[in-house]
Amino acid sequence: MKTLYLTDLDGTLLRSDGSLSPFTKRAIDALSAHDVLFTFATARTYATVIPMFRNVDLRCPLVLMNGVCIYDPVKKQTIRHHALPVELGKEAERIFAKYGKNPMLYFEKDSTMRVEYKVLVNEPQKHYVAQRDNFYNKGFEQVDAYHFDEGDFLYVVTLDKKEEIEDLYHEMNALPGISFNFYADNYTDCYFLEGMCDTVSKASGALELKAMLGADIIVAFGDNLNDIPLIEAADEGYAVGNAHPQLKEKATGVIGSNDEDAVVRFVLERHGIRL
Repeated sequence: MKTLYLTDLDGTLLRSDGSLSPFTKRAIDALSAHDVLFTFATARTYATVIPMFRNVDLRCPLVLMNGVCIYDPVKKQTIRHHALPVELGKEAERIFAKYGKNPMLYFEKDSTMRVEYKVLVNEPQKHYVAQRDNFYNKGFEQVDAYHFDEGDFLYVVTLDKKEEIEDLYHEMNALPGISFNFYADNYTDCYFLEGMCDTVSKASGALELKAMLGADIIVAFGDNLNDIPLIEAADEGYAVGNAHPQLKEKATGVIGSNDEDAVVRFVLERHGIRL
């Protein structure tokens, strides 16, 4: 039976400081060497994932941007992405403005990502951009007006205090054709608000990849509320020890924490692989 293992990154595979442990790096190399289908389903783009896994033997396609993109790390190109209609982007801009907010909008053309924003209003937003700008075919650009005609429009995101954007989230999530994730950031006291095509999620990306690879079952790992659809879609879904209580309730079981390399230890043990 061919098993596809899909793990979230932040708070799940990555340690609490956002780093990848040396043990996990060695484990991924070992899993690849044994032809185990091990990959990620994450809100991150390839711009931050690929540099993080430099010199790690990634062979399996990655589910990125909460299912918006499937990316081939071997060929270094997007295999598939799900774009949003321009009209929805303009409506999102209008609603954000109603609340005195400006989103970051993601566009892609020829496997190159461009992110546009009008103003960064808090330190977490500034840190978000500083960490990601000019990483691996991805650049951030401050603009007076969004350029919807320059590439496919894929994603809407902001990062702010929960009370600042909770009402915005509810109004945005009522729009047809677009769905939003609203969840606590692992590294700040802010919340992420992320919008994408309403037909995609980590779960849909996982099922797309399962079919693409001819896998029989999915075993998934997560920690946060945006991982619940993935856990529910998987044949087996595991919460790490540090996971949100609601995710633990949905999971097949609870394993060790992200700081204990629990995900890769689980997969190594399942396949009888020793490092």
